[in-house]
Amino acid sequence: MTLLDEIKAKCSPGLLASQDADAIAAVVNVGRTALGYASREKFAMWAAKHGVRAKIEDHSSNPASPLRSIALALLDVLRSPTEGIDLSVPDNALMLGAWVQSGEITQAQADELVALASHVAPVTEFDVRKAIWADDGSYLA
Repeated sequence: MTLLDEIKAKCSPGLLASQDADAIAAVVNVGRTALGYASREKFAMWAAKHGVRAKIEDHSSNPASPLRSIALALLDVLRSPTEGIDLSVPDNALMLGAWVQSGEITQAQADELVALASHVAPVTEFDVRKAIWADDGSYLA
């Protein structure tokens, strides 16, 4: 979804007609988040809290585990100076889904990790202006 699509979805026709970029940005920013990194520290605490840390270790040492490669990658995250796990990367989200599908974590636990990787992502008045006006000056919203 583009910012223009988001603006049109969140703002009333009256607000759009006002062309008030500050007011539009204020409405768009309500509850606006983006998916990104769950820091290594947050991931480690989440894993310990839910008993996932032991499961990661167990799956990583089991050659027959279908989750072994993912578990090894998670150990890399836990043991190295990485930033954490970027859940905006589709492959990482798929790997998280594999843990849910295998029954090793619940959907609620996965959702909690996703929440840890979410952050406030406001748009500025300038971002709104760039989205609602075309290069030729015509109003797009």
